[in-house]
Amino acid sequence: MTRFKLAALLALTAVPLQAKPRAPRPGADELLLKTLAGPATGYAAVERVQVFRSGRKPKALKVNVVGLPGGRRRLEVPGKKKTPALVQVRDASQYEAPALGLARLHSIYELAVSTGGVVAKRKTWKISLRLKTGALRRALWVDRDSGLLMKRETYRPDGTLARRERIVKLELPAAIDPASLQTPPVAGPWMPEGFVFTGESGGARHYSNGLESYELARVGGKFAVSGDLAEDDAARVLESAVK
Repeated sequence: MTRFKLAALLALTAVPLQAKPRAPRPGADELLLKTLAGPATGYAAVERVQVFRSGRKPKALKVNVVGLPGGRRRLEVPGKKKTPALVQVRDASQYEAPALGLARLHSIYELAVSTGGVVAKRKTWKISLRLKTGALRRALWVDRDSGLLMKRETYRPDGTLARRERIVKLELPAAIDPASLQTPPVAGPWMPEGFVFTGESGGARHYSNGLESYELARVGGKFAVSGDLAEDDAARVLESAVK
């Protein structure tokens, strides 16, 4: 190697590489408010929902989702025949104001934001929601650009994974026909997305999403929730029941 080449090589190695600037990490409140408000455009997605049970194989189902700005969403679970097994439409009246939803989460969890990696080809931020005891109960992966919730995991009190919802295919923005979301929303106490009322027995109202279930009943003159719900969903079910 000539002296000139050696000098050039040494000069290059002495110059630090210019790293691409990292996107500033948002605060948990800022990110959750963006998520609760929803995307500013229409979108269409395919979501895979899995439920993990101790000692048994996970159960899974596919959910087709379309949404419009303002919070109106249609969830459809394909059936064995041409008729869908479940269709659920929600409008803005069934969603909390973002500030109210954020206050509820703060009352139950400690919130922290970290890098979430890529979900369905979209860069995300991850929000960890821990109980005041430190136990991780939820983790949310949020699209950095739109605020759309791309993935959600729910954990049992012992730390094991109980449920995962993950978008596997996404079109955003998407041209959505408002007429496809005209099915009247179901009246009654608030239900987490995907759950439907399946009947009443023994004074308890039963709800299911095809993989999990919960009950709403009066116990000692007060409403109580039991079943497969995290604390924030159970709190909102109870609040809606007493109104």
